[in-house]
Amino acid sequence: MKISVIMAVFNGEKNIAAAIESILNQTYKDFEFIIVDDGSNDRSYEIIKNYADKDDRIKIIRNNSNTGLTKSLNKAITQAKGEFIARQDDDDISLPSRLELQVNFLEQNPEYSFCGCNGIIKQNGVELLEYFDYNEIKQNLITKNCFAHPSIVIRKTMFEKFGNYDEKYLYGQDYELWCRLIYKLKQISINLRDKSIIMNIPVERLLRVKNRRKFIIQKKNYVKTKLKYLRYSENKIKGFFSILREIFELTLVVIFNRNN
Repeated sequence: MKISVIMAVFNGEKNIAAAIESILNQTYKDFEFIIVDDGSNDRSYEIIKNYADKDDRIKIIRNNSNTGLTKSLNKAITQAKGEFIARQDDDDISLPSRLELQVNFLEQNPEYSFCGCNGIIKQNGVELLEYFDYNEIKQNLITKNCFAHPSIVIRKTMFEKFGNYDEKYLYGQDYELWCRLIYKLKQISINLRDKSIIMNIPVERLLRVKNRRKFIIQKKNYVKTKLKYLRYSENKIKGFFSILREIFELTLVVIFNRNN
């Protein structure tokens, strides 16, 4: 088994079929597809089960209640048998050659621990990423998340050696992991320039009250991560000012949330 694709789903019935099919239709076929239904109360599990009945590469884990993305991904990682672990979100699309391109790169470049890929935002066609080369990622990661989480393919040995996603992070767990690997553990990574994913980021998602709460928690976690790994960064001054900016933005959102 070469690749384990992992996906966590919570009430994703609207987009999940297209997300699943985008993995099943990959040009690279040697994979297992581990899908965690994280306590959905819509038709998500039924949809997943229908696909699993037709394709034995799909393995279903069903949580009794909603535990959150971090714990669900860690549960999938513990079950994964692949040499590489690829992320997929339940409302995004992986273009057909995505896995082939990323796995081929990692096989040909063993010094790299993980890689992301470029993509576009579904709503406006804007490119996802700004930074591709390892050196520019290392310089800028302390100021912002340089990776699109659902674009990642990572060697499973990274989790075995250095631990899974930190379960203290309900959101922003990916950013903590990249900072841990790159800054503290000196692992090398890259983003491929190929536009291999389509991310679904509806504007209205950011306007909902529950997602303002998510934004606040995520901002707090970003500040926490930056403070934790700033000392390992070569760009401490830029990192320090980015922390101040995060705190300022967080303060504005908290004030707005209280008044609405």
